[in-house]
Amino acid sequence: MCRYLKLFSCILVGVSLQALAAAPIKVGMSAPFSGRAERLGLDYRAGAQLAFNQINQQGGIAGQQLELITLDDGYEPLRTVDNTRQLVFHDKVLALFGYVGTPTSNAVLPLLRHEQIPFIAPFSGADLLRQPADHFIYNFRASYAQEASAQIQYLVDQRHFKKIALLIQADEFGASVERNFLAELHKRQLKPLVISRFKRNTTDLADAVAALVAQKPDVVLTVGTYQVLIDAIELGATQGFNPLYSVVSFTGVSELTSLLDPRQQVLASMVMPDPNQSKLALVDAYRQQSLAQTVSKAALLPAMAQAKPRLSDVALEGFAAATVLVGALKQCAATMTRQCVLQALPQQQLYDFQLQYDVQRHQASQQVSLMWLRQQGLQPVSD
Repeated sequence: MCRYLKLFSCILVGVSLQALAAAPIKVGMSAPFSGRAERLGLDYRAGAQLAFNQINQQGGIAGQQLELITLDDGYEPLRTVDNTRQLVFHDKVLALFGYVGTPTSNAVLPLLRHEQIPFIAPFSGADLLRQPADHFIYNFRASYAQEASAQIQYLVDQRHFKKIALLIQADEFGASVERNFLAELHKRQLKPLVISRFKRNTTDLADAVAALVAQKPDVVLTVGTYQVLIDAIELGATQGFNPLYSVVSFTGVSELTSLLDPRQQVLASMVMPDPNQSKLALVDAYRQQSLAQTVSKAALLPAMAQAKPRLSDVALEGFAAATVLVGALKQCAATMTRQCVLQALPQQQLYDFQLQYDVQRHQASQQVSLMWLRQQGLQPVSD
């Protein structure tokens, strides 16, 4: 009888170990999947899922599937806090990944600092996420400071514009980039004609645009999301106000291009290559995975047979950041701990996309490029 009990116990232990081995590696993401900034969250998630699906189809990480748990925060910080508490304490995720936005990320920083949970590749270039003491943060993208520097070098140093205004989202995102713009202008003994502000996710831009029109700047440096900025540009145009606008990468350059009147002049600083035209192996891998997913969907939905993959700079960034995360998880397959993942992330390479990890800012990529938004697509400023 005792022998049978031991055998039964061994079987139970074996089953338990198999179940444990098969448990998914859970990663949590809070982002806008609805509202006026929804395309940012939807595209970043779509790009990340391409990389996660690819590794899962290959058997996962040492047999464990990678599960991305996503919650909608509508780009509102209070909802981000609730989502994060659920992901950390209820879902018990290994790490948080791809949070979209500076105000939303800022809202959860106290919780993250207390729990020391890995906060990987937030979709933000803010300085507040690049503090030396925050070793639990891994920034994939270049910073807003680097984007502001690139924009001002071109617009002021090369093009010699001096009549400059700022159109700024009134929150931590706007404040972060505004400080970078003002610092760059101050180096050149310049001040903006006006700093006009608007609320996050707003539909009321009348006062903000009126303040710009009254000053008649030649250049408007903007900080906001694609839909709000399109509304502001179109409202100004109805009043005969058509300056040169600039946008930062967070705006959602691909989405902005699709909505933009081709008569408008818009310059974008980007932290990723052109997802449609770049010849980098990274971008080719992203396009190939996007095509494979479209073909797979078409097999299930014949109506999609002629559909083309939807490519965007935000989705490409999601794909790139997720690919780096997958590499780190593979490296930690034998010891899947948060500490191992944080140590492995800076060691990763990404196809032929150059990464040069900055220990002080916890930042992997330093790449920024300037593009004109044209009807036919993105055009480098050198062209």
